[in-house]
Amino acid sequence: MPDISPVLKGRNGHSDITDANEWAELSVMIARGDAPHALAAIIPSGSDGFFRDAYARMLLCRSGTGEDGCESCRGWGDDGHPDMVVAGSLGQPAGVADCLALQSSLHLKPVLASRRLGVICSAESLSLPAANSLLKVTEEPPDGVFLLFLAERDNLIPTIRSRVWTLNFHRPAGSVNEPEFPPSTPLEWAAWLERTKKSSLDELVSLVDLWASSLGGRGEWSKSAALQNVMYLSRHRHMPVSMVQDALYAILWEGMHGGQIFGDLREA
Repeated sequence: MPDISPVLKGRNGHSDITDANEWAELSVMIARGDAPHALAAIIPSGSDGFFRDAYARMLLCRSGTGEDGCESCRGWGDDGHPDMVVAGSLGQPAGVADCLALQSSLHLKPVLASRRLGVICSAESLSLPAANSLLKVTEEPPDGVFLLFLAERDNLIPTIRSRVWTLNFHRPAGSVNEPEFPPSTPLEWAAWLERTKKSSLDELVSLVDLWASSLGGRGEWSKSAALQNVMYLSRHRHMPVSMVQDALYAILWEGMHGGQIFGDLREA
């Protein structure tokens, strides 16, 4: 795993982010050239700017470390980086015009790095028209273009959520002890279903978030996206735990698609 500069590690009390397993996983992915083209990061209040700059330093660096002294690394200044384009701000989501301007800028040739990064702040508060204007570039970004959606709450609009890889740094204490991947045999599923039947919805959703992150990390994007849709629906439709369990089993073991299970519930 690449060593992150001391300037980034734990700065201003943000070690809760850089010490997290999700951050380590993301660092490895960037270093080996497997960074997700569209990433959503659910960040505690006040840490979004730190995460944006730390992530961008690694992503825009020629070696993926953020500290190799390359031309791109030397290009950072008080106003950011010429290949990082930001739309919106903390508490002020981008509008449609801002999103369109972002996309136009992202189509330009990189100035110093080998790629460009578009950052959408306060992504959880995007209006439906603004979110819809980003769907195509999120699903099929141009070569060398990466997107980062920053949010303080895990309630992105479903059409965006299904197109991004999500990392959640709000995970409740204790969830790190849960398995990183779903059960892989009928006996493991039976044991898991029995063990979690008395869990709270928040506990179960937190575990699903961990599974989705781990599956995405090993390239199983469709399963990861399906789990993230389960998370969204379970929170916003107040689904009973038993229903969430059934959905997870059907998707991960029986191979069903989320649409087959939930029908029109996502758009309700």
